[in-house]
Amino acid sequence: MVNWNALLPELVLSLGALTLFILELFSSRRHFRLLVLLSAFVPLLAFLSLLFVEYPARTFFNTFEVNGLSLLAKALLYLLTSLVLFSLYDYYEAKGSPYTELSYLSLLSTLGLSILLSSTNLISLFLALELSSIGMYVLVSVLKEDYPSKEAGFKYLIIGSAGTGMFALGSAFYYASVGSFYLKEYRDENTLFSLALFLILSALALKVSAVPYHFWTPDAYEGAPTPITGYLATAPKLALYFLLVNLINYFSHAKQWFILVSVLSILSMFYANFTAYAQRSVKRLLAYSSIAHAGYFLLGLTVAKPELQKALLFYVSVYSLATLGSFVVLSALEKREGFTHHILDYRGLFKEHPVLSVSLALFFFALIGIPPMALFVGKLTLFMGLVNATLLPLALAFAVASLISAGYYLRVLVAVFLEEGERKYTPAKVSGGEAFTVLLCSLLVLLLGLFPNLLYDLIKF
Repeated sequence: MVNWNALLPELVLSLGALTLFILELFSSRRHFRLLVLLSAFVPLLAFLSLLFVEYPARTFFNTFEVNGLSLLAKALLYLLTSLVLFSLYDYYEAKGSPYTELSYLSLLSTLGLSILLSSTNLISLFLALELSSIGMYVLVSVLKEDYPSKEAGFKYLIIGSAGTGMFALGSAFYYASVGSFYLKEYRDENTLFSLALFLILSALALKVSAVPYHFWTPDAYEGAPTPITGYLATAPKLALYFLLVNLINYFSHAKQWFILVSVLSILSMFYANFTAYAQRSVKRLLAYSSIAHAGYFLLGLTVAKPELQKALLFYVSVYSLATLGSFVVLSALEKREGFTHHILDYRGLFKEHPVLSVSLALFFFALIGIPPMALFVGKLTLFMGLVNATLLPLALAFAVASLISAGYYLRVLVAVFLEEGERKYTPAKVSGGEAFTVLLCSLLVLLLGLFPNLLYDLIKF
């Protein structure tokens, strides 16, 4: 028997997406803003529906599980999706791309991520990953007469398909060794299980942009419409790290797990941070920042220690807020004619747009990890978790990589506040949705830095 109560937020998202799809059939481009704003309220309704979900619970032959941690992850996911939808309508209108399909494509991707957070079976995980990914491939490509957008979507599709193949093959090896597609305790380390671990971890490392599976990330982030880049950099990453925290209970006993995760982490941290210094595009620079943060986050998955996983989930949650805020600021700036995100375009920005400049500085300081920003607490708790787990070399590597990263964020801020601009642009018009998103992200980054227990205490295993 199906437990419909456990599926309540997914039902809200499904019905919302279906309703918007039907409305879109009978609407025209002039209804674009109305449809997008309506779609922004659907994740909020799903967020409210979480209050009525009874947990713990299982349904669909035990392939779908609801617990306190998955509900928290869904709440954060729905909040991020809603903020993205509130902030994007003015950008697409300015770019002459008011595609009404955007209203439900984002909801379908979020629905896939929501199902992923409750999946306890590799088949349902595969379907959830595909549902979320297909929508993202289209979202990256939808920008009128913009070749880089189409190229980014195509590259993302091709490399994402490779990840899909790795996950499917890894699932087959898992079934061959364990005898089931359900995630469960399995202590017999054999070649098939090792191959399953390697392929499944590689597929998820590709999705979170870890080196050496990161090649799609800079091109996809730079070519995608900037609000969609904000979505790509936050919502799927948040969901996937919550998923990886769940998977660690089933795979971390294998000695290969620690080696693979550590190597992925160290490669991501140092390669991305050094490569970011060579970037002239701020949007591309933030892509390498995302890859470096994938390395930081993977440190929280090296060993199965609840303290370490709590630090990771807090860190990735507040990182999502700072990153989304950064991309919304970039989105507002990009609406100016001739603006390209080249670092020279940011010279003298403070004189033209002091509020946007200060907001960008706040988010960049947060990404560096400067107190009292919430990401400082995230980095500190992750560092202490590594030390307490007797992983001092990894903790020191984390500290060094974080220090290295400060330079390229500060290089942008120097251009914004201390240099004179050579070109004059039309003033950036900030929409109500963009202003609300930037303000809320700023307040939450500061509030959770001053009172981290508001979120930290909610993360319970």
